[in-house]
This record gives sequence, C-alpha cells and structure tokens, in this order.
Amino acid sequence: MDYTKLIIKDEAFTKEKFGLKRDHNGVLMTHPRPTQLVPYYDFDDYISHRSEKTNVVTRIYNAVKHIMFSIKLKSIHNHKPQVESVLDYGCGTGEFVNFLNTRGIKAEGFEPTLSAFKKASRKNIKVYNSMNKIIKTYDVITMFHVLEHVEDYTKTLKFLKTRLNPNGLLLIAVPNHKSYDATFYKEKWAAWDVPRHLWHFSKTDIRNLVKKNYLELIQIKPLPFDAFYISMVSEAYKGNPKAFGIWRGLLSNLNAIKTKEYSSHLFVIKSII
Repeated sequence: MDYTKLIIKDEAFTKEKFGLKRDHNGVLMTHPRPTQLVPYYDFDDYISHRSEKTNVVTRIYNAVKHIMFSIKLKSIHNHKPQVESVLDYGCGTGEFVNFLNTRGIKAEGFEPTLSAFKKASRKNIKVYNSMNKIIKTYDVITMFHVLEHVEDYTKTLKFLKTRLNPNGLLLIAVPNHKSYDATFYKEKWAAWDVPRHLWHFSKTDIRNLVKKNYLELIQIKPLPFDAFYISMVSEAYKGNPKAFGIWRGLLSNLNAIKTKEYSSHLFVIKSII
C-alpha cells in the first residue's frame, strides 16, 4: 500500500491534516513537520504523559503497561542477566524508572516534555530534561515508543550508542506500519499519531538503522498487546465503539503469526564497538 497518498488527521487533538513522505533512508516521515511540536503534546488526554486512571481505555492501558514492565525487564535479563544501570530515554512520567529502582536497578530517565518531566521529578527519581546533561554511561538504554517522536533518529541513535557501556543493550519499541491493523485502518490507524510521531518505521527500517550505526540486532520481539489498544483507539477514530477493536486486534495478531508483522515490535540491540 502506498501510504504517501494518505491524508491523516490529528484525531487526538488539533484535527489538523498531514501527509507522509519518505526521507533519504526510505523511512516514512510526517509532512509537513510543525515548527513547534511541544503544543501538540499539551492536552489532557495524551495517554503516555498521564498516569491517572480515568476511563476504561486508560485503565486497560495502565494495567497492560504494568504487565509490560515485567515483560520488558525479563527481555533485558534474558540477554543481560547482570544489570546495574538503565536509562529510560523518553520516560514520560517515570513509571518504568521507578519500577526498575524498586527491583534494585539504578535507573534514570530522560524526558524533554516539560509537563511529563515535572510529574516524573515528583516521584523522587533522577530524570534529565536535556541530552547535554546525560554524561554517564549505562548497561541498558530503553526507548519504548520514543524513536518515532525524536527530531533526528540518526543523531539520537549515535548519541545513545556513546552512552552505552561495552556490550550494552539498547531496547527500541516502535509501531509497525506493515501490520494488519495499519493496512486495515489506513488513515484512521491510531499509531500514525501525527504530528507527534514524526517517523513511521518498519522492521526493515530498524534493521537498516542498526546496521548503519554499527550495532547488532539480536532479537525482534512481538508486542501483541499493542494491537488491541491501537485497534480500540482506531475504532473510536472511525466513530465506532472501542470494543470493536478487540476483535480487530485479535485478527491482527493472528495474521502476524503467519506474516511476522505485528502491530509493534521490540528490538533488542547490542553495542559491538
């Protein structure tokens, strides 16, 4: 499907319309890019910057999020049993950082969005709001649904590589525009989330970026819960009951068993030089 022909609305907030085009690496990018992105995050319903349990979808999101904390930690330990330090890059309100600290891991966060940074800082955890302040190195750096938000993904990956200890791990989770739910919902696919998502990746895109940055991809892990949440929000964007998304999310995961194209993937990457 040629996604560059889609006209995608910011369904979550401003209702502005955007398109997609490919950059020099072939990665889909939101077009036009707003000159100021901060205002597009400044609304109460932006779920990753909110921890309060207010409605059914938010409750489901938060319940699954805490299940995923354990799954993510297990993914880390599967490849690196001894972990002393973690940086959660794009930590939102700092819940995963707090979770890791309670498990005896020295975790810190980075969050550039002021409202989320303030909420994270109130949790008595170490959080940076500027890349220039990150001078330490870490055993593991996590980016859970963050790479699609950064201004320059190449620059960000190069910087994070310098912040990894030898044989350190970088975990990146991103939506997959080649999934069944993406092709079904088309312009109503919630994971476009324009313009907050500046970039839209496929598995091939991430493989190419890993190779170009002299890193080693050691595992691609499906994130099947994402299909349900994304499909529920997508149904709402279509004007349907959110519950319809449960069936569509199931279909997406069943389809992915054959195609290996899940709604989102977690990429476990190793620093080799």
